[in-house]
Amino acid sequence: MSPETESAYIVVSDVHLGSEQCNQNEFCCFLEWINSLSSQENTDQIVKCKNKEVKIKKPCKIILLGDIVELWDPKDGDRDNVIKDSMRPLSLLTSVGCDKIYVVGNHDYSLGELEGKINWEHLCNETELDIYDSHYPKKDKNGIAHGFNIGNRSYFFLHGHQFDKEQAVLAYVSHLIGELWNPLNWFQVLYNIPFTKKHWKRNFVIFLGLVFGGKYLMWSAFLQSSFWVTAIWAIITGFFAFSSIPGIVAHTQEIIYKHINPLDKTAEEVITDEYYKKKKDTIQADVVVFGHTHFASYYPLDLSEKEGQKKKKLFVNSGCWVGTDEDINGKMRYSNTFIYIDKGGAYIMRWCGSGKIDCIDVV
Repeated sequence: MSPETESAYIVVSDVHLGSEQCNQNEFCCFLEWINSLSSQENTDQIVKCKNKEVKIKKPCKIILLGDIVELWDPKDGDRDNVIKDSMRPLSLLTSVGCDKIYVVGNHDYSLGELEGKINWEHLCNETELDIYDSHYPKKDKNGIAHGFNIGNRSYFFLHGHQFDKEQAVLAYVSHLIGELWNPLNWFQVLYNIPFTKKHWKRNFVIFLGLVFGGKYLMWSAFLQSSFWVTAIWAIITGFFAFSSIPGIVAHTQEIIYKHINPLDKTAEEVITDEYYKKKKDTIQADVVVFGHTHFASYYPLDLSEKEGQKKKKLFVNSGCWVGTDEDINGKMRYSNTFIYIDKGGAYIMRWCGSGKIDCIDVV
């Protein structure tokens, strides 16, 4: 891919539109600010990053790096809340005068099925939108993942659940069966059937009555060799099971997910705790940008194999737009963060409201 030496990029991830903790209003204000950025050099916003002054230009692309919408654990388990909470942000995003790249994450995994089907959708302002199932850019024809140049470094983008130990199990099963497999998402889909969503509590009580009451019914049926009675009982019980159990899973999903999700891990912890497998890394890029763990940070991994070699790969986490700032083990985990990239480098920044930007770190 050709170098983009003069272009600027903005990267956001883990907005989780439709979730309980999503900072929807702040994200909308942030999108309005992006739309107000001028491409004229004399009106660029200047942000001080350590000893460097960075001019924030209107981006040529916004890279949405996964979990932008919350399809796993929406408010009250109801995906209608995702639609309601996404209408304004997505409208503002559409109006931003630059192309948009949507790389799906684990919480919006099903959107990956749209890869290649929207064919660079042209929006009303002549900008384009495209969806990437796993990473951006795509692998080349030989199956090698190359980054593309911004300035003198190459960059590669993925959500980051690929580094997650538990997510690796889901990916392996999906590979075996030849289609996306995600049990939490599966229960969420079943729960959002209108009949199930409206009556799951009542249906669960009926299901329990059929299960425990069926002990006597089944025993009597077998003694009388009544196959049809048993079959009808099994069908009815199964119906109420499928229309109630997904509701229980949907409403306890946050507890389940907290057990399996590596939230609040810094980029360094993702790498050093063996979530990332160095020997299996096939990404040929200087900088790998990811999200998933909600902790804006970066870590330089030493790839030197021989004495005297000095080569590092930078891993940069884009953070999140949920919750509030929090001190975790002596390190500040900021919310409402994004990555700004231009020919001079990559910068971890956070939105402070009213057009105010703070620089967290220079990569």
